[in-house]
Amino acid sequence: GGVVADGHIYHGRRGLAAEIGHMTITGEGDRCFCGAVGCFEAVASGTALGRRATALTAPGDDSLLRRLSANGDVSARHVVEAARAGDISALELIEVEARWLGIGFTNLLHLYSPDLIVMGGGLANGFDLLAPTIRATVEQRAMPAYRDVPVVPAQLGDRAGLIGAAS
Repeated sequence: GGVVADGHIYHGRRGLAAEIGHMTITGEGDRCFCGAVGCFEAVASGTALGRRATALTAPGDDSLLRRLSANGDVSARHVVEAARAGDISALELIEVEARWLGIGFTNLLHLYSPDLIVMGGGLANGFDLLAPTIRATVEQRAMPAYRDVPVVPAQLGDRAGLIGAAS
């Protein structure tokens, strides 16, 4: 993640500002690759969703999630596809993911007071499934002045980070 302020990328001290993925949103959960527990990225990301889905299913079971993954690790893309097909487990995983995203986005609203939040990355292809719960979570948790800030999908979807890194 990053922050654009007044049309410029905010770099901060030593060019390391806005490591939003490492903002702590819970004191529990999986350990992030940075070594901390409860990082936004470790709790609410395509990787986190895939990890939870893989743990929920067993190799060789007949669940739609496992069939879509060809009995390998389940990815966020598989979860989104299964949720679109009405799979109850996938829909529950989407709901949990969206709540964590809403909590993280609420923190960003309170910290930066942005005009909008743009969501890209590995979950962007499921934005339509995530958006209602993200919005409900923001409306429940944000101070009134921030509840109307739009959360929108990145126009480049799940490729936004790759294209940004290449430019």
